[in-house]
Amino acid sequence: MPLARRPSAALAGIGLMLLAALCGAGVNACYRAALREGLPVPLVPFARGLITLAILSPWILRAGPIAALATRRPKLHLARGAAGIATFLLQLLAITLLPLADAVAMMSARPLWVLPLAALLLHEAVRRDRALAAAIGFVGVLIVAQPGGSLSLGTPAALAAGMCSALVLITFRALSATEPPVRVVAWYSVISVLFWGPVSAFVWQTPSLFALAMLVGGTLFALGSDLAASAAARRAEVGLLAPIEYAQIPASAMLGWAIYAERPGLALLAGTVVMLGATLYLVRRGR
Repeated sequence: MPLARRPSAALAGIGLMLLAALCGAGVNACYRAALREGLPVPLVPFARGLITLAILSPWILRAGPIAALATRRPKLHLARGAAGIATFLLQLLAITLLPLADAVAMMSARPLWVLPLAALLLHEAVRRDRALAAAIGFVGVLIVAQPGGSLSLGTPAALAAGMCSALVLITFRALSATEPPVRVVAWYSVISVLFWGPVSAFVWQTPSLFALAMLVGGTLFALGSDLAASAAARRAEVGLLAPIEYAQIPASAMLGWAIYAERPGLALLAGTVVMLGATLYLVRRGR
C-alpha cells in the first residue's frame, strides 16, 4: 500500500496539517503585533525573507548556493513568488484592518477558490454540483465579510488574499512533483528579498525589540507552517487535508480574544460552518 494511502500516514498527515493551521494563526498574530508597533508594511515581508534565508543558510551553504537553488522550472518558481508576494501583502492589510478571526476566516476560503481557478488556468472540467457547492461556500464568506452591512478596505484585501493563496497552492502542487519543499521556500525567500528590499529602503524604520521579536516569531511560525503543510501533502490526499485548514479560524479567534479583546460574533460562526460544509462536500465529491 502506498505511503500516502496508509491509515497511519493519513493520520500523520492530518496531524501535520493541524500543526500547519495552528502555526498559521501564530503567523498572523505575530505580524499583526509588529505592524501595530508602527512598522511599515514592506518591512515585514522583507524581514521574513531575510530571516528565512538565515534559517536555511546551513542547508544552502552545505549544498552550495548554486546547487541548492538549481532548478529546471524557474518560471514556475517566479509565478509562485509573485502569487506569494501578493498573498502576503493582502494578508497583512487584512489582519491590520479587520478583526483577526474575521480576516482569517475570509482568507481561509482558499479551497473554494481552487475550483474556479483550476477550471480557468488548468482547463479542468467543473461539474454542476461542485460549482453549486463552491457558490454556497462563498455565501459563507459573504456572511463573515458583511455581518453589519458595511464593508471595509480589509474585506476585499482578505478575499483577494484567499484567491492569491489558491494560486500559491496550484503552483506549489505543480512544483512538488520535482522540487523539494526546502528549495521552494528558499526560492520564494530570495524573490521576496529582491522585491521588497528596494521598497523597504524608502520606508526604512528600525524596529523596536518587541517588533523584531514578533518578526522572528512570525517567520518561525511561517516556516513551520510551510514545512508541516508540505510534509502533510506527502502523507495524505490534499482533499482530506483541505478541511483541516479551517482549524486556523477558531485558533485565531482565541488569539484575537486573548490578545486584542476581540469577541467573535455569530456571523463568524455561521459563515465558517457554511464554508466548512461546502468544502467537505467538494472533498467528498472529489473522491
